[in-house]
Amino acid sequence: MSETVEAMDVIALCCPKYKDRPQIARVVQKTSNGYSIHWMAGSYSGPWAEAKKRDGRKLVPWVDTIKESDIIYKKIALTSNHKLSNKVVQTLRSLYAAREGGAS
Repeated sequence: MSETVEAMDVIALCCPKYKDRPQIARVVQKTSNGYSIHWMAGSYSGPWAEAKKRDGRKLVPWVDTIKESDIIYKKIALTSNHKLSNKVVQTLRSLYAAREGGAS
């Protein structure tokens, strides 16, 4: 896990404030205390797209700031149809299981 995270990289996160899994985001930029990210919406088996949230009537990109320690998997390559590969899905499931077991 020593590789660096660059802008536009897709990463997996484990943020305690959000319960749904998996948590995938695209890095927008590195900030002084972590990373600015653009959340992505999808599922283990379905396609992924950049998440939007409501701002009044408009839908705006869901941007957030995270700490380096929230990242559990770096450099995720989505398949040509924007899905997670089987290898990534298995890795993420085991990483989340380990986090859940260790946290509770």
